Amino acid sequence: MNDQALHARNPRFDASMLGLCLLFALGLAALGLSGDWYTGFIPAQAVSKALPAVLWESLTTLGDGRIQLALVLPFCLRYPRVFWALFLGSIMAALISRGFKFWVPLPRPAAVLDASQITIIGARLTAHSFPSGHTVSAFSFIVAWLALLGWWRALPIVVLAALAGFSRIAVGAHWPVDVLAGALIGIAGGWAGLRLSRHFRWGLGIRAHWFLIAISVIAVATLPFDGQGYPGSLPWRIVACLWGLGGFVLFYLLPLLRGGWQAVNRPLAGLVTER
Repeated sequence: MNDQALHARNPRFDASMLGLCLLFALGLAALGLSGDWYTGFIPAQAVSKALPAVLWESLTTLGDGRIQLALVLPFCLRYPRVFWALFLGSIMAALISRGFKFWVPLPRPAAVLDASQITIIGARLTAHSFPSGHTVSAFSFIVAWLALLGWWRALPIVVLAALAGFSRIAVGAHWPVDVLAGALIGIAGGWAGLRLSRHFRWGLGIRAHWFLIAISVIAVATLPFDGQGYPGSLPWRIVACLWGLGGFVLFYLLPLLRGGWQAVNRPLAGLVTER
């Protein structure tokens, strides 16, 4: 299976993305009508206590772009269109998210609730709550895979993105409204990135691809040394780092050493002609 179909028009998929955005928007509207931005936070935290804190620390790192790069590195040469769409989607979603964080200065739960009302796992954050950046990142990551694999085969990725979003409530970093908004922005940004990748194909060039891979490898290599306030996720971060760097060695460095520049870039050669 290759990812050539990713650039084909797919009205049904576009309709499903629009429907998903509308679903999250309705959820936001329902919370807005309640009149309280903190609706649902305390019950959600109560549910999360059924599972160990280290699990929530590990799940929340799925919203870290470096973890996503680590997971996708072994597949970038096989699915270069997906890699480029993911890259653009993450940028589009991040730009929208940053704009909202600047214009909607919502305080985080730790700045509003008493210490007895909240469980904080990892770093204690107090400002720039809306939307959840980790949720934005996690949901922007699923769009290109949904377009390529379809809903049933990509369902595990969707479930992990949902758990990453819920984990932001579990660790005490975000309100439910932040997570819903993050999912909406992530889907919209990922969808926009996918459509842009069909017309702006710079990232499909051989040199551009290697440039993006180099950035990814450097980012992935930092995972064991920077947990962004979640030290309990260290074992998972080490595993993700080894997975990503192992994929880079296996699919990039070894073919380069054995067959030279042309051999390792053979899967990308057709993309140059396509452009």
